[in-house]
Amino acid sequence: MPTSNGDAMGSAVRKNTLREIRGTFGRFFAIMAIIALGVGFFTGVRIVTPAMVKTVDKFLDDNQLYDYRLLSSIGWEEDDVDDFRSRPEVRYAEGSYTLDILTAGSSEYVLRAHSLTDNINGIRLTAGRMPQNENECIIEDGKFTIGGTIALAEDNSDTVKNALKSHTFTIVGSADSSMYINFERGTTSVGNGEVSAFVYLPKEAFDLEVYTEVYVRFDQDYEIYSDEYDTFMDGRDKQWEGFARERTDIRFDRLYSEAEDKLSDGREELEKNRADGQEKLDKAKTDLDSGKAQLDEQLAQLEQIRDVAPQQYSAGMEQYNAAYADYEKGLADYESSKADFDKQISDAEAELKKGENDLAALKKPDIYVLDRNANIGYACFESDSDIVAQVARVFPIFFILVAALVCMTIMSRMVEEQRTQIGVLKALGYSEGTVMGKFIFYSGLAAMIGCVLGYSLGTYIFPKIIWKTYTLMYLELPIDYMFDSRLALIALAVSLICSVGVTWFSCRVELSETAASLMRPKAPKAGKRVLLEYVTPVWKRLKFLHKVSIRNIFRYKKRLFMMILGIGGCTALLVTGFGIKDSIAGFADMQYDEIQVADASANLRNIGTEFPEGLADVLSENTQNYTLLYTGAWDLLYGKKVKSVTVNAADSFDGMEKYFDLHSVKGEKLAPPAEGEAIVSHSIAERYGIKKGSMMKLRDENMRELNVKVTGVFENHVYNVVFLSKSTMEQQLGEPVSVNYAFLNFKEGADNYKTTAALSKNGNITAVMIFDDLKERLGKMMSSLDYIVLIVIICAAGLAFIVLYSLTNINITERVREIATIKVLGFFRHETSAYVLRENLALTAFGTVVGLGAGVLLHAFVMAQIRVDLVDFSVRILPKSFLWSALLTFLFNFIVDLFMVFKLERINMAESLKSIE
Repeated sequence: MPTSNGDAMGSAVRKNTLREIRGTFGRFFAIMAIIALGVGFFTGVRIVTPAMVKTVDKFLDDNQLYDYRLLSSIGWEEDDVDDFRSRPEVRYAEGSYTLDILTAGSSEYVLRAHSLTDNINGIRLTAGRMPQNENECIIEDGKFTIGGTIALAEDNSDTVKNALKSHTFTIVGSADSSMYINFERGTTSVGNGEVSAFVYLPKEAFDLEVYTEVYVRFDQDYEIYSDEYDTFMDGRDKQWEGFARERTDIRFDRLYSEAEDKLSDGREELEKNRADGQEKLDKAKTDLDSGKAQLDEQLAQLEQIRDVAPQQYSAGMEQYNAAYADYEKGLADYESSKADFDKQISDAEAELKKGENDLAALKKPDIYVLDRNANIGYACFESDSDIVAQVARVFPIFFILVAALVCMTIMSRMVEEQRTQIGVLKALGYSEGTVMGKFIFYSGLAAMIGCVLGYSLGTYIFPKIIWKTYTLMYLELPIDYMFDSRLALIALAVSLICSVGVTWFSCRVELSETAASLMRPKAPKAGKRVLLEYVTPVWKRLKFLHKVSIRNIFRYKKRLFMMILGIGGCTALLVTGFGIKDSIAGFADMQYDEIQVADASANLRNIGTEFPEGLADVLSENTQNYTLLYTGAWDLLYGKKVKSVTVNAADSFDGMEKYFDLHSVKGEKLAPPAEGEAIVSHSIAERYGIKKGSMMKLRDENMRELNVKVTGVFENHVYNVVFLSKSTMEQQLGEPVSVNYAFLNFKEGADNYKTTAALSKNGNITAVMIFDDLKERLGKMMSSLDYIVLIVIICAAGLAFIVLYSLTNINITERVREIATIKVLGFFRHETSAYVLRENLALTAFGTVVGLGAGVLLHAFVMAQIRVDLVDFSVRILPKSFLWSALLTFLFNFIVDLFMVFKLERINMAESLKSIE
């Protein structure tokens, strides 16, 4: 056939296809919509994690977050910093000062004070200006008022007071810090053990001889958590431990040598002073002995003249007595001076001996080379950002599968409808490729439009909404739109496979037939007896039209499968969405009504062995009962990473159930921890692989460590909590542990806020937290996660509408002569609708039952992926959620049926008189 003729035939087919699109736009739109929904969900959830990581990476990269934080127990000098700066591949190395300070005022806060750096660990100014002198500071955004002041409390140690030139600072600005991207602020031994906020001061504000730490940034800009960054950092730990040890040893040897020289000089000075003092004492003793000899000689002379010259003897004795009194005074002074000299020499000897012993016992200083994973915010974001990525591995597969099945059903029906036309085209000489191209163009165009719309909307909306929930815990950074060309190509390929691929699969069988065979009508599917027909007592009591509906349901098995899959998926998504809300919204009520049952808690000034006067009285007067314990934030070490946990240590666990009910997730009461043991919250056991019988290592900011055996796991939903005995801490730390916390139960009928005010007046109580207020606050925080539930419900509704519309439309189209016939037979409007749409109702019921069961499994999987830091959600679905899921599924079916009623009305009754020749 000539080429020009072939082009003309192809052009005719394309024009015919365009007319087909206009004439069957509902079918075309259904393909486009299901592809858009599938691609939107697939690309949306897939792009969320990379978009969030990119957002945080840009902030950290702009502010040059450190790669290594170097610590030494003897600090660092400027020469050490210069040496680190000169090492290979180092972009920046800066020394820094860090102190934990306690503020004065009615409410005490623990602030972590950092010195401002030039090129590393930058901050983002959110309001005000940068500090310009040693009396100004910039503080964490939202914590304090600009223009206010921060004053050091008297309870700060002398070390802290002497380390700062000023004890009062004016707040001139607020900022976000690259070192604190989430709400955790670290651990401390100051105050209640929890850092409330960070504060930045100029370096000039610190009066320290050495830096407390050195930060190192390498000459790299790899994305955080990437394989390239891990490869770049691989093996550097040992190398930099060597560098740090080398510099520490140099300074240690110098300090050791200087100490030896000081001790040597002290010994020489002591010996010199001993010799000089002894010489003076010996001379004084010699003079005293000489004077005594003279006095004895004078007395002997006087005795010789006693009887001869009594007057001279009497005068001489007066002189002698006066001189002897002077001698005795001098002797007493000598004895006193000798005693003082001996004591001074003895004290100096003891001090030198102590110095020598201390020097002999001096060990090499400790060094720590901490990478970014030791930064709690950085470490947490890696796992938290991966939550959506985990969900993305399952959810999109379901949507893509449904999209493929819907496309296959629609295109199969389209091909069957146009068998005669296909036969005519083949008879006229059109090639199979040209004929198939018509259907491929139809489905491919719908898929491409749907892919573009789905990718554009999904990659824009999903990250925006989901990032909104993450800003509860992380910095409120603007998330930028991220275009991933690889993801876009994958989405396009999947779309074309779901449309073009299934179209080819649907057409290949039909096109393999001859033109004559295609122009003959295809035999209708044979009706078969259904299983229910064999249950005679039930079957014979059914109405005729109900029997027809039941047979039709099982006659069209592809439609049956598609409806159950689509509607079941819709219901499963709804169950999952509502289940997420049940699991998230109710955790605060469970925590403070069933587990942490105390009314309030109080932070106390560190209480040693003696209970402060008046504290017991104010607690007894204003509470029904209370218990005292130590609490503090410690780092849990697992692998190379750290996680902040709250350590509670009590003298005794008798009566603890009145304040904190320690029971397992199954409700079993736990035995209190014995010596060397601890019990941990479920979140710690679940997330960090710590089980009953495991050994657990904890470390505080002073690098003190606790090693305990886990003997139980208790249910807890807020914070990662560890309970152990005070004696365990004191034995392993080798020092007393102060009480700094109390659980309180108020008197029945008391006004909580008046009681809180009365307690706060006592100077030993720094803060009181009412748990009902915390419960309400947490509930409001988690309410923003309703966005995720809304997304799931909208996607479920979209899936239900498209599946129901497509399959109902196909069902009506396939049976148009049957429907026209029953209208001719006199069926009323509602009877005609019921005849067709009751099948939808039955299939919706089947799909709903399947979906309710699948939703339980899907919800359990999704909740296993949703891990919000410091919160352990309970996996539960309330009965009302199952009810709402079923009702909404039937509502979606009802809305689609309303549209279909109008389509049934438009069917011409003359169709029943037509016949296919």
